[in-house]
Amino acid sequence: MPKVSVRTREQAKDTSLPQGYSGTARVVAYFDGPRQPLHLHLVEIDGSGAIHVEGDDVDKLLYVWNGEVKAGGHRLAKGSSLIVERGSALDVWGSEVGAVVLAFSAATSSANPLPGGNIHLLPAQNAPRSDNLGGTIGLGGVMHADADCPTCEIWLHENRFPGRAIAPTDDEAGAHSHSEDEIIFVIDGEICLGKKLHGAGTALAIAANTLYSFTAGPKGLHFVNFRAAKPGDIQFAKRPPISETAYWRERLPRPKYLSPK
Repeated sequence: MPKVSVRTREQAKDTSLPQGYSGTARVVAYFDGPRQPLHLHLVEIDGSGAIHVEGDDVDKLLYVWNGEVKAGGHRLAKGSSLIVERGSALDVWGSEVGAVVLAFSAATSSANPLPGGNIHLLPAQNAPRSDNLGGTIGLGGVMHADADCPTCEIWLHENRFPGRAIAPTDDEAGAHSHSEDEIIFVIDGEICLGKKLHGAGTALAIAANTLYSFTAGPKGLHFVNFRAAKPGDIQFAKRPPISETAYWRERLPRPKYLSPK
């Protein structure tokens, strides 16, 4: 796998539901190849459609990008998330307005998996969030899965950056790397990579320990970031490392999930 792979919505390919899923939906694959450690599929469920999600040998995380779904006796609107741990299962129904869902997972099971067996539902309005993350006005964050669950280790957070009229230099961009493979998906605005802007619907797969940088475009930037394992330190090119888990825990409480009724 290349150290950084970029897929726009137009470059993603139509496919069938991935392993562990069944039902009626339109599916687009961003990353699903055998050499890709993390998988991402975009799943469109209409008002009469539904999918069945099996947490077979890997935990699965779904993020509602647009619309609304019904699952476990709850309505989960745009910005909500659902975790189906290994050894559990969940039916996810489209609502009257339909839904577009991002389906994340590791490609293979962990060598030392956690017990699994649970469903975690997080309505958007319940997700811990800040519009002043780290004391920076306009820098927003939302925590969906903090890798601190006793039965699953996955991670998903959101970040929102204000727009910038002029692209910064490389030094200002904060080049850094993470200890885990990750996927970034642009849910709104634009991400600037080098001198090129990529809009909503763009996904990046970034290999562990790869130094990279990005900035927000003029329209701002809002994305989700997925990992299949607990993050380690963020390593920066030009400043000391920081603990990613500590950074978030100092600023936001742990998510409080709902269980199926």
